[in-house]
Amino acid sequence: MTPTEALTRLVRAARWHRRALGTIAAIICLFSVLSVLAPQEPETTPALVAGHALAAGTLLTETDLRTVEMPLAYLPEGALVDSAEAIGRTLTGALTAGSVLTSASTLSGRNGGAGPNERLVPFRVPDSTTAALLQVGDRITVVGATVDGTAIDLASGVRVAALPAAGGNGSLGGESGAVVVVAADPQTAATLAAASTQMRMAIVLG
Repeated sequence: MTPTEALTRLVRAARWHRRALGTIAAIICLFSVLSVLAPQEPETTPALVAGHALAAGTLLTETDLRTVEMPLAYLPEGALVDSAEAIGRTLTGALTAGSVLTSASTLSGRNGGAGPNERLVPFRVPDSTTAALLQVGDRITVVGATVDGTAIDLASGVRVAALPAAGGNGSLGGESGAVVVVAADPQTAATLAAASTQMRMAIVLG
């Protein structure tokens, strides 16, 4: 092999290696760009949700709950993340399966709950200021207003069993007023439950 041929081969080899290195560098650059442009995985956190459809007034047990990973951006204010926080609470309204449980959708402050011949009934009163005067164990009279404004005594001497855990805006479940849970005999409880869907409710202290 002449010196000229050897030099030619060296030049060709150098050119080939430059092309190979250039190709590798281009591939690395492409992957770097794609990794930057790819959407980032959102940060998630555990949240408690209803494991199945739950009715208003449900006393939550472990079988009613499940934990899911939820993006922080979609986590509602006051969301419950620990099942120990939720078990034993009472729902202020119905929840569909998968709904996030919050402090505003549940009631705490229970004092023995319902007795042997009692039922727990949640209902909303428009005057949250009056409801704020209540304490668990108080005895109250519940009054309903008909469409024409007539006041009807619905229950007297019923015991306050739980009080609202208000959300950050002072309301519950996105509605105005406050929710109160009373313990009453089955007949009175049925009357209150039916009235709560048909008329405005109010409470009288004492």
